[in-house]
Amino acid sequence: MKRRSALATLMVLVFGWSAFAQTTTPKPPPTYEQVIVNTWKNLHNKILTMAKDTQFPDDKLGWKPHPDSRSILEEFRHVTIGLEMTTAVAKGEKFDFMAREKMDANKPKTRASMVAEMEAAIAASYPVVEGGKPIPQLIGWLDHQGEHYGKLVTAYRVNGVVPPISRPKS
Repeated sequence: MKRRSALATLMVLVFGWSAFAQTTTPKPPPTYEQVIVNTWKNLHNKILTMAKDTQFPDDKLGWKPHPDSRSILEEFRHVTIGLEMTTAVAKGEKFDFMAREKMDANKPKTRASMVAEMEAAIAASYPVVEGGKPIPQLIGWLDHQGEHYGKLVTAYRVNGVVPPISRPKS
């Protein structure tokens, strides 16, 4: 009886270990390009979360840290235009950033319209940057967009609101 129990335990260990070993093959580390793309997506996902965040009041979207700077809403729109530019340039298309910003000046300035535009720009951008073809400019653009994220975090803090990324997880 003890032999059967020991044999059964041994079989479970051998077969169980082989099944476990087969399912835990480590994934290869991400490539440099994959890290850049993942960082691009993570950054813009955080900015989109902020754009949708109603804990930052709508009446503060026009707030500027200085009269010569962008408002919060203008920062979100600037990031969105940056996404549009990235998509166009990565596709080999020309993009006039200044003309696009001027065109944007006449659009309605609401959270809903800005969020809709940002979601559309993200939906167009992510597949292009994930496309597998390296985009050397993405590193510089990532740095630039990160600066806007930092400005938005500061705007949250100055206005007495905790940014979504810093809130306790529920």
